Parts: sequence; C-alpha cells; structure tokens
Amino acid sequence: MIQHRTIGLAATALALAASVAAAPASAQDPARGNVGLDAQVSQICVLGEPSPAGLALGQISEASGTRAGRLATIAAQTIQLPGTFCNYGGAALAISASPLAVTSGVAQAGFTGAVDYTCSISAWGATAATVRTSATNAAGDGTSATSAAPRATDLTLVVSDFATATDDLLQPGAYLALVTITLGPDAGLNASGS
Repeated sequence: MIQHRTIGLAATALALAASVAAAPASAQDPARGNVGLDAQVSQICVLGEPSPAGLALGQISEASGTRAGRLATIAAQTIQLPGTFCNYGGAALAISASPLAVTSGVAQAGFTGAVDYTCSISAWGATAATVRTSATNAAGDGTSATSAAPRATDLTLVVSDFATATDDLLQPGAYLALVTITLGPDAGLNASGS
C-alpha cells in the first residue's frame, strides 16, 4: 500500500504539471513604446546690473593750496556687477571708455578739459580686461579677457589712476565720461585677449 501511495503522488504531480503547462497565460506581458524628447538651450551671457549705476566724483579740482584749480587726488572707485555669467566657453569681456571731459566749451591755453583714467575687471579670464583713456586712444578700446569655460561670478569694475595729460588747470564745467562693458562671443569684440 505504501508503494501505491508513492506512485499515486507522482502521477498526481505529473498530471498537475501538465495541466499548468497546457493552461493559457492568465496575464498579458506589458506593451511598451518609446517617446523621444528633444530640447535646446541657447548660448547666453548676462552682465550683472552695475551697483552703483554710476560714479559721482563731485569736485575733482583742488580748492586751495599750491595745486588749487588742478586735478585733486581721486581714490580708486569700484562698481559691482553681481550675477554675471556666460553658459558657454570662449566668451570674452571687454571694456571701452571715453575720457572724463568737460561738456561745454573748448579748453583755453593753460587749461585742460579732460581727465584720463584706467578701468579694469579681473576674475573673468587669465588676464584682466583693461582700458586706459588718453588722447591717443580716441576710440577708448582696451584689451579683453576670455573665459575658456562657462563661468558665473560677481565682477568688480575698478576705475583708478585719474590724471591729466599735462598738469594744467582744469577748465570749469560739468565733466562726463562713459564706460561700456561688453560680454559675449570673442569674435564679436573689437579687441581680443586671453
């Protein structure tokens, strides 16, 4: 009897296996498809908003003493350009500037109506972007600085080394200058540097 039971269990196991194999699948395999996504990011440069927006130097001539009427010592001035960035490599930063010049009248003999200065911005490329205004640099172009990699940083424009070509008396009146900072593809700038 024991032998019969063993044969009966084996036959039942074989019959069960055969019925499972012959039964249709109760769940279907999942159906899959692919959908591609396509996007683009343009090259962009953003120059931070200058803070302060301009420099008010006030009275720039000495009021008394042996240098009365001549250029006073003017300390270096700074302007912050926070949040400046280019999202691609090879972008260049350049500065151009005009002399600080009197807005009315022609300078008389013994007087000058122009003050030169230097502008520089470091922390963009291997060298600083700089410009020095002068009578021989009428266009006000300087050297640029190029960043080989994408870059995001806070820039500082330093305006310094105020001087006149001669130590003549300054002509009275309002003096104005314009500093232009350009950030973008190196090929689009007048001056090129590293």
